[in-house]
Amino acid sequence: MPQQLPKDLIGDILCLLPLKSLARFRAVCKEWNTIWEDKSFSNHYLSRMRPQFMVATKYQTCSIEINLDEEDHVLSSIVERDITLEYPCETHTSIGYCDGFVLFCMYKKGFAIWNPWVRQNKFIENQEFDFCGIGYDVTGYKIFGLMSFYDSSGEDNYKVAIYECKSEVWKFINDTGLEPRRLIMQDNIVSIKGNLYVIAIDRKTRESFLQSFDFSEDQFKTICANLPSMEGCFTGLLAVFRGDRVSLLMQSEEVDMKVEILVSKQRVDEHGEVLVWINFMTVSIPDFPSLQPHILYPRPTYFVDGEKRLFVCAFDETEHLCIYIVKGDVLSTACGRG
Repeated sequence: MPQQLPKDLIGDILCLLPLKSLARFRAVCKEWNTIWEDKSFSNHYLSRMRPQFMVATKYQTCSIEINLDEEDHVLSSIVERDITLEYPCETHTSIGYCDGFVLFCMYKKGFAIWNPWVRQNKFIENQEFDFCGIGYDVTGYKIFGLMSFYDSSGEDNYKVAIYECKSEVWKFINDTGLEPRRLIMQDNIVSIKGNLYVIAIDRKTRESFLQSFDFSEDQFKTICANLPSMEGCFTGLLAVFRGDRVSLLMQSEEVDMKVEILVSKQRVDEHGEVLVWINFMTVSIPDFPSLQPHILYPRPTYFVDGEKRLFVCAFDETEHLCIYIVKGDVLSTACGRG
């Protein structure tokens, strides 16, 4: 009998394949197909890829790979690769991520799901809901949509639509568990271990909350009722931190455009605990760009890595897409097409 390699070693070898070839290996044997379906393998593969952002507007849809200088690890160049969607982006488009899958959300049109493993996409039409998140439970991946309405007491509230990717079945939810008067910042939703996380603001008191949406229960939950005050900030942005925690970027309205990155001390799925926020890094660099969202372009996106580098993707004042990387007090920038 031929000696078989350990499953973990096979996974490490397959991680060296280019993405185009990787999607074909699942047909080799049942064991390799099992590796393909293991979420830990896909996460491990994606973690080895070059840092990148996805950008979608009515003008362009592309992936942007970031090339870093090997010696000082500052930005050397960016590479844009166009993504051809089956449906044109005629309106402002937001993006959601989960396990490498990308959700392109087209206002009052529907959404497209882009599969990076086979570089294919599928468009689903729905003109009633705004789709803004992708997650999963034990039954598979699901697309999350919102529609606002006035309830019987005259308060603003939301209905939820869920599209189940595997069965192609729709589910509509009226009782979502969301407290009245809370405004969902739906253009900045992150997916962590299948559930969605988003900032909600009380329309009257202006207090901020961290909400989750649990696909296994189809309900909103308040994860943190003590978000750091965002008064005096141009913007507050959420991102995933180290796979199971959340980070919050806040930029002040002051002249120096100081940026603070806060991270949650514990995992966000530890329900019942008040999240403790710690200051991960502070950026105070002269002439640092404003990250205030522009009405014609997607909200800026960002992430931070273990080396305390800040990566930001945003449009500048000349309407060009730019990547900013901060390491210590060094800022490097590269701009692409407008």
